[in-house]
Amino acid sequence: MIYRSTSRRIFEVFNILLFVLFSLSIIVPFLNAIAISLSSYDEVLNGKIGLWPRGFNLDAYYQLAYSKQFIRSFLNTVFLTAVNTALVIILSMAAGYVLAHKRLAGRSFLFMYLIVPMYFGGGLVPFYLLVNTLGLNNTYWALILPSVINIFYIIVFRNQINQLPQELLESAEMDGAGEMRILLNIILPLVLPMAMAFVVFSAVAYWNEWFNVLIFIRDKSMWTLQFQLRDILSNARLIDEGTNQAMIKNGFQIDPNNLKMAALMLTVLPILVVYPFVQKYFIHGQLVGAVKG
Repeated sequence: MIYRSTSRRIFEVFNILLFVLFSLSIIVPFLNAIAISLSSYDEVLNGKIGLWPRGFNLDAYYQLAYSKQFIRSFLNTVFLTAVNTALVIILSMAAGYVLAHKRLAGRSFLFMYLIVPMYFGGGLVPFYLLVNTLGLNNTYWALILPSVINIFYIIVFRNQINQLPQELLESAEMDGAGEMRILLNIILPLVLPMAMAFVVFSAVAYWNEWFNVLIFIRDKSMWTLQFQLRDILSNARLIDEGTNQAMIKNGFQIDPNNLKMAALMLTVLPILVVYPFVQKYFIHGQLVGAVKG
């Protein structure tokens, strides 16, 4: 039996209570948002929705499903999340492998060259002027190219590859393996937990992207889901009036809060569905990074 002092027991009780309160502060508003999104117009209008739907209906979800603008924003977000995540992981791992290569001339200088912009940036105005000068304004490239280099990922991959046995890489070279084959067939399986952890980080970050849309995109057809959600939360309506007219014609009556919470749920749901399948890589990657990073 493990002896616990009085101070230790007090700390454990306080710690448990703190985490319970913290969890409730997240779960309770989330359940309330679900309940509002699934409640009827009259019940939401009365403002008496708790943690359970009242007058269950899916009208708000129907309106979002009918909206071409919302569907287009959803597809844009899926596309940008997949492309940006793939590019940032591939480029970061390749750059980390290059910087970890013992025979690379000037690798210390290149490493320092990457460290400086990691801590010192030009600011928002030069960033906007650069993107605008390159002719990327109001294009998908403005949402892709500025995000594909992550210096932190490069440094972590470099450190991780440096921890690998050099004899393994040298034996592959002696067997005639090229750099690409070594990277894909030897290094990638060994750093896969770390790579999957970064996939989770990147996917969540790109899924929640909205600021670059705000400053670079003028065409509504290129809006992301989070920016569309921002507009719905601000205006309590969808952009395309045709959808609103169709819903009125079909007899749907929706409270603005219905629409807001339904849009919020559809925005959060994909991440909640995917996360359990990659959680093991996320935890393993965190542990590996803590030990070897």
